[in-house]
Amino acid sequence: MWANKLLCSQPNCRRFGIQLTACGMYKTVRRVLDLNSWYFMVTEYLECRSCKKKLAAWSRDILDQLDPSHREQFPAVLTYRLSCDRKVVRLLRGRTLGNSATALYRHLCLRHKEHYLGQSTLYLSVLRNFVTQNTDPSSLIAALPQMVPVPSPSWLLSVYAREVLTRLPELKARVTSVYGSILKMDSTKKVTKKLAGHAAGTAAWVTDVGNEIGQVLMCVLTEGEGKGLLPMCSGLVDRYRQAGEAPPQVLYVDRDCCSAGDKGKAAAMFSEWDQLVVRLDVWHFMRRIAVGVTTDSHPLYAPFIGTPLALHLRVGCW
Repeated sequence: MWANKLLCSQPNCRRFGIQLTACGMYKTVRRVLDLNSWYFMVTEYLECRSCKKKLAAWSRDILDQLDPSHREQFPAVLTYRLSCDRKVVRLLRGRTLGNSATALYRHLCLRHKEHYLGQSTLYLSVLRNFVTQNTDPSSLIAALPQMVPVPSPSWLLSVYAREVLTRLPELKARVTSVYGSILKMDSTKKVTKKLAGHAAGTAAWVTDVGNEIGQVLMCVLTEGEGKGLLPMCSGLVDRYRQAGEAPPQVLYVDRDCCSAGDKGKAAAMFSEWDQLVVRLDVWHFMRRIAVGVTTDSHPLYAPFIGTPLALHLRVGCW
């Protein structure tokens, strides 16, 4: 109907442009989870005329050959046993407070029960027309189809992760299209403490780079603060250069902003940006004042103590 040319997945057949042809229905029928019920989905076999290899029409090799407009019409995310409609998966995209896999599971259970009760009432009302005096009422209840349970929240979350992988090129393009003229680079341990499973303990610091309106340009996990950040900085410089964007003017950091030489460690990682001004972030500047300016030997003790004292003397003399 769409007149799409579907090629065989084998390298030799694909090189010669050998197309697939229909050869009957696929033997497996998929049960798909919808918002308020289940539905079944079938597909057909496609066979290569050269190597005789058969593929189901819903396989990844076939779907990846469709253009975005036709690929978007495929309704479900397939797993090994069950499948999930994309309308259900889209409900997990908004990561707001209370929007979790468990909340979606409870919402689906409620809607499935309401739909099941409505269908059961309709079924019994139709069946009542065939009831006779000799009919046992308990047999009608026994003949009522059972409700298919909704899969667990962990299954819903795994389906959502599988759906995200299908949109990975789009997400990469969206993330790497963020720029800014004023950047801030900061490191924290709070995110790494939330890592669980096999990822627990694999990283100690999270370093991110944001712009002046709070958007994140890049985020990496490292074993130590300030270590291994050169690839991230080089990638950020390449992103600006390839996009034709003007280099940022100011970079605020939480450490390594100053040195006795020409450039600090932070400025050295962005060596291609000659006009970049590196400054200490104001929050860390205030914290260092409170921690560091506590003794007479500190080089900033005299300016910070002398200025308020001089102001106090002037006010007193006036």
